[in-house]
Amino acid sequence: MKNSFWEKAGKILPVIGIIVAMGGFFLIYRNKNQVSETVRLPYYGTKVEQVADGSYEGKAYTSYLHVQLKVTVKDKTITDIQVIENEGSKGQKVLPLIDEMILQNKTSVPVVKGEELASMVFISCVDDALRKGVVLEDALEKDVKADSEDAL
Repeated sequence: MKNSFWEKAGKILPVIGIIVAMGGFFLIYRNKNQVSETVRLPYYGTKVEQVADGSYEGKAYTSYLHVQLKVTVKDKTITDIQVIENEGSKGQKVLPLIDEMILQNKTSVPVVKGEELASMVFISCVDDALRKGVVLEDALEKDVKADSEDAL
């Protein structure tokens, strides 16, 4: 009887090992794809000082997180960021990032530890919204002024 148990266990354990290994490879592959996808998100580095007063919507979609936000700017200051859509497994943990962007009045803020990829999706989304409110004349003036100062 004891021999029978060990014979069955000897047949089942390799199958379980293969299943666990396949699951591990899947998780590594998925994470690699998420990193690659996140790196390809647009980030323009939009300065709030270049954005006209108003509310602007931004979107950032990945395979693991869909985010749509409404960003309000008044007097060159981010006054509010509303979540319109936050679909995905990682979106809830990075909501404090929104408060940090409002507090620091910029998109380049420290990411949430352990949720770096989701943080980058939110940052890209806010940047996308701000880009829609850029006043081109102000942006061009600042670029020309910076170029002339660099030449001196």
